[in-house]
Amino acid sequence: MDYEVMIIGAGPVGSTVAEIIGREGHKVLILEEHSEVGSPIHCTGKLSVNAFKELNLETEGIINEVKGANFYSPNGQLFHLERNDTQAYILDRKIFDEKLAEKAMKVGVKILTEARAMKFIVTKEGVNVIFTHKGDTKKLKVRIVVGADGANSIVARRMGLYSKKSSKIRIGIQKEVFGINNLQSRIVELFFGKNYAPGFFAWIVPIGNAKARVGLALRPHLVERPKKYLDKFIRTHPIIKEKFEGCSFNKAKVHIIPTGGALHQTVSEGVIIVGDAAGQIKSTTGGGLYYGMLCAKIAGKTISKNLDASSKGILSKNSLLEYQRLWKARLDKEIKISTKLRDFLTSLTDGEINYLFKLIIAHPHIFKEIEAKGDIDWQSKIASKVLNSFLKTLIKRPMILYKMGKNLL
Repeated sequence: MDYEVMIIGAGPVGSTVAEIIGREGHKVLILEEHSEVGSPIHCTGKLSVNAFKELNLETEGIINEVKGANFYSPNGQLFHLERNDTQAYILDRKIFDEKLAEKAMKVGVKILTEARAMKFIVTKEGVNVIFTHKGDTKKLKVRIVVGADGANSIVARRMGLYSKKSSKIRIGIQKEVFGINNLQSRIVELFFGKNYAPGFFAWIVPIGNAKARVGLALRPHLVERPKKYLDKFIRTHPIIKEKFEGCSFNKAKVHIIPTGGALHQTVSEGVIIVGDAAGQIKSTTGGGLYYGMLCAKIAGKTISKNLDASSKGILSKNSLLEYQRLWKARLDKEIKISTKLRDFLTSLTDGEINYLFKLIIAHPHIFKEIEAKGDIDWQSKIASKVLNSFLKTLIKRPMILYKMGKNLL
């Protein structure tokens, strides 16, 4: 057997899994469908400082630092959160992804670009993977396949593990903008309202030198295409339209954000699903880099342990269940709460969102608590405190209370 492990996807999650297994002396092959690692760039590339430290990442690829955020309601109310020290880094995802792939290759991992997995045949001896590489069809047998191939994971689908309803995901679209007027270089800006981003929000993420990533996400199956929503946001939003006058834009990139919770099962005979492919993200914000890389480390260690324990044959589902148990112990509660919060936020009308903004702005002690204790990576505690503090006030708006109970309890 030429390779023991095949990983589908050479993003940060796939490369992290590969580097851990390769470091233990096992033979690993990554298939990357694109011609270059790190392209095309889809996400905002925002990663908290705490996550960066916990994952023990190198600083290559950091292009900006942010200290806070502006939140805008549909009717233009603003609340501003900012701390004195840096809260998150903005990454050049191409450089970031390439560096992680290089680390994996240094321990013997091989990467094939322009390689697309097509079919998986599970046997007692291993998984036969049929794939194309630069137009040629090839076949390899491995002991385990790792699905790190994003929200629309072919591995999860072909292995019968995909369990998401299409109504739960979001469609994201983003472009880079150059020459923005009056850009706040250390502040991320978030815009709510069904007129521009139904089912999610729009964003401006500064990346330095009057440049930013501008995008939004929305529910699927809407009449208008995502590009029309983004163009309308840039051209007509009353708060930001002047910022974009005279700007230049690169081509918009569309991607799926796997909101709606994690897959019910993330392991099967000879397969592990990790990262966006497994739905290991925060449904409130769509961020998946931190959770995905945490789970990648767990997956890498679980696979290495089981490869060491036996020298041949497929890695069984029972032997891989440790991965599922460990990642759920760390993240399952947070992912479920973020999914319920997303359902609650999506259920609100613009008028109800405006009312909640008004409450937050009118209660400085709540505002200060969010500013002092809020953690974008671990949202459950601060979210429950904020919502509980408003219960008495929300008696005046029973429909919000009803939606809160329906979606959160």
